[in-house]
Amino acid sequence: MSVVVTLHVFSGRPDPSWELSKVQIEELSERLGRIDKATLLKPPGIVGGLGYRGFSVRAVREVALEPEMYIHAGVIDRARFDANLQTNSSDFELWLLATSGLLLSPDVEAYVRHELSGGDLLSKLSPDGLLMVPPYNPGKWNNDPTIQSQNNCYNYANDKITNTFAQPGRGSGRSWTQLVSCETDVAPAAQRDGQIPVGPPSTTPREGHFIALVLGVGYDYHWYRLDANGMWSHKPGATPARNTDNSSRPIADPRNCDRGPYSIFCGFYHCVPSNIRIG
Repeated sequence: MSVVVTLHVFSGRPDPSWELSKVQIEELSERLGRIDKATLLKPPGIVGGLGYRGFSVRAVREVALEPEMYIHAGVIDRARFDANLQTNSSDFELWLLATSGLLLSPDVEAYVRHELSGGDLLSKLSPDGLLMVPPYNPGKWNNDPTIQSQNNCYNYANDKITNTFAQPGRGSGRSWTQLVSCETDVAPAAQRDGQIPVGPPSTTPREGHFIALVLGVGYDYHWYRLDANGMWSHKPGATPARNTDNSSRPIADPRNCDRGPYSIFCGFYHCVPSNIRIG
């Protein structure tokens, strides 16, 4: 059992990491428990940039903590939960910084403290940082063998790690049963989960993100997801998440990319993860 904190701050040098003590792990759990504001925002540091980009926390066999979290600008991304947490105080990040002990050089610690000063954290969230649309972050799905093998295209499309190889309709109580056409089974099952049919996306939604369903009649179904960079990505079954089609080309539109045996395009859907239940 362990908890490792990584400070994301360097470009050329490896980011510094350190392990929390038992007492610090207990305090981390308590601090998280005191934050009760939920949000659909993503930490802006998750998409990169130069300088201070927040902290990641990786917990191994700690029942009171999520296996992975990313914290930046007051937003705490809990990876497997429906909604993230948000605080408008820098106290949480300053506490994480303090747990580094003497590991950091005085210059690096002073720089991060300066970045965390100035009061209102919401003012640090630029429009590009207010990410309700998931970023393309394949490592979240590919780096852990359990996550990669036990989550499929429907998990990925919904940006929800359940380790159940989620099936349309199962989370809402009645799963799909056949693959005759788009309209008869998989699509209605997904709508029972909360997916909302929409037309072709021309922009990003104010809440949630867009996904797309395709079908190979009598064969299988597959889902794609529109990411914050304006391109589409997907996770074919238990294989790695990727942003290219069957011909290894970037996916600008799932309607005309190489989809292999999934010849029928069923349609686009608006997915709001906090309103979706998958299982």
